[in-house]
Amino acid sequence: MNCCHAAGFLRLAFPVAFALVASAAGADAAAPQAPLELTADNLAGVVDPLMDEWVGKHKGPGAVVVVVTRDGPLFAKGYGFSDIEAKKPFTADATLVRPGSISKLFTGIAVMQLVDKGRLDLDRDVNDYVDFAIPVPQGGVPVTLRRLLTHRAGFEEHAKDLFSRDREPQPLGPWLARSLPQRLFPNGDVEAYSNCGLALAGYIVERVSGEPYASYIQRHILDPLGMSHSTFRQPLPDDLKPLMAKGYRRSDQPPLPFFETITPAPAGALSATGEDMGRFVRALLNGGELDGVRILPKARLDDMMAPANATPAGYLGLVFFGTKVAGHDTIGHEGITMTFFSDLRIFPEQGIGVFVSRDGIGEIKNVTELPHPATAIARSFLPKATDGEDPGVASFPSEAKVAGIYQSSRRNESSFVRLSALLAQIVVKVDGEGHVRGFSAIWPFGDGTRWRRVERDLYQGSSGRLAFVDDGNSGSYLATPALRLQRVPRSLDARWIAPAFVASTVTVFLSLLAWPLAALWRYLRKKRWSEDSGERRNFLAVRLVTLVDAAVIGGVAVLFAKSSDYTIFNGALDPWLLALYAFAWLGVFGAVLTLWAVAGFWRHGTGGRWSRVHHTLIAASSVMIAWFFLTFHLAGTTLNY
Repeated sequence: MNCCHAAGFLRLAFPVAFALVASAAGADAAAPQAPLELTADNLAGVVDPLMDEWVGKHKGPGAVVVVVTRDGPLFAKGYGFSDIEAKKPFTADATLVRPGSISKLFTGIAVMQLVDKGRLDLDRDVNDYVDFAIPVPQGGVPVTLRRLLTHRAGFEEHAKDLFSRDREPQPLGPWLARSLPQRLFPNGDVEAYSNCGLALAGYIVERVSGEPYASYIQRHILDPLGMSHSTFRQPLPDDLKPLMAKGYRRSDQPPLPFFETITPAPAGALSATGEDMGRFVRALLNGGELDGVRILPKARLDDMMAPANATPAGYLGLVFFGTKVAGHDTIGHEGITMTFFSDLRIFPEQGIGVFVSRDGIGEIKNVTELPHPATAIARSFLPKATDGEDPGVASFPSEAKVAGIYQSSRRNESSFVRLSALLAQIVVKVDGEGHVRGFSAIWPFGDGTRWRRVERDLYQGSSGRLAFVDDGNSGSYLATPALRLQRVPRSLDARWIAPAFVASTVTVFLSLLAWPLAALWRYLRKKRWSEDSGERRNFLAVRLVTLVDAAVIGGVAVLFAKSSDYTIFNGALDPWLLALYAFAWLGVFGAVLTLWAVAGFWRHGTGGRWSRVHHTLIAASSVMIAWFFLTFHLAGTTLNY
């Protein structure tokens, strides 16, 4: 499940934004002069060095790589350990992984099975299928299954209760009714990747079929395909529990002490072995059929894989992503949980499919150090493909056209999670050769991430493609399947917000540190700050407001530090969140009090000149911090985030 990724939805917001503009397409292996013959031995010669380097040099815990054709499996191998302490090998046939958002493909197929039976209509308002209301904002369009499967329902990002520990997931319907996000893009014309959207599609399958979602997938997809070591049930059935790989981030760190229970199960709850996933890939390559058993008519599967929302960077069909890997057309999906990183990729023209799942990230400095077997396989076994780079420098887009600051359409704007969108803003610059470089808006220095221009308004990076689009209506944006990078309004530009907030925070904390020393100095000199009791009360009030601001900032920092564990975002956090809200509101109202008090200090000449200047800086900092609390909903009210 692509849920804010590797290490916390707040802490790694910028890397996530750039990681999402891609289907894994790294630079892992040099292209040979001529394609190799596709055999198991040759595959081992290409894949083994990649994975062995990751496991050894980069402390990767474990992984599985599976390669199939339409006719059968070619290569299936595990690397590293599924249980490091027990030295239990990672295997393709007896180690379960969590493919994350690849689960969405199963949800999409389930929907299309019911469409084929005439029980669902892709273009009907989903309110006709569910037992709670999904409002249609004024001027907006209804949510339909087609919009859900193409991530155009417009839901904002949601974080609460996505993950929990070792327990039955909450019932899907009540959770959706309680947690359904606001529609940030209600016109159905903007791609915004949504776990909740696919969970809603799965719930509709559950409602219309009359079967629990996990049972429906088991009976209608997993069992017919002979995927005997796969399930959507959480926690795992007793017979599969011993096969589950422990969730690691690095081989030299302890595993997660729990099984990741994913509440929106249709968006990411699958557990499967590599060999089982190979059977699923073969069914896709064969038009929905495997070993004489058909799970979906070929025409319906073709509909799912056909472009729905296309840009030069790729397209989104009905759940399936269409992208380029090493210059070749591919169809598939990626998936990420708290510890598993998976990729399912088929090369339809060549009839080859690849499934990869890594348990953890390992010790890496940048994403180019991660292994990308699908890319290496394409470069080694398929004819060399050209990117079609246009050498005409005159046709390069100008900096004024492409350069700017962007934010992902996959974001939240109604709760404190909006802070992650601020941290994920990307500054785009065009270098002297016409290529694009991306920088974190929080720290826009260094060389940035390079995206090589391959065509007019099309850029290739180490992890995928970006297309610059200017449709004249919704404005210009950078596109990749399932999301857009949209222009950031000046009022929300992190390039001024970050330094202003940091300066205000430094002022607050230095003032808190300085005040006891100043008080001690006045005590030793036997001199009050002011002889007027009213001014002394105002002086104390300013101190209290500053202390409140510091407490809120400290609370957010603690939340930030713990955000790598998604399971903390649940109902148990609500009392602490309400306390944070309350203190933030005190800070907001306190900023007004601070301004009034400081105006009085100047009006009455209270304290020395430098003291009044200092309090003026405190007042300005309080106002900036209050604006920050309000804008990013730290002074909030909602417990649905």
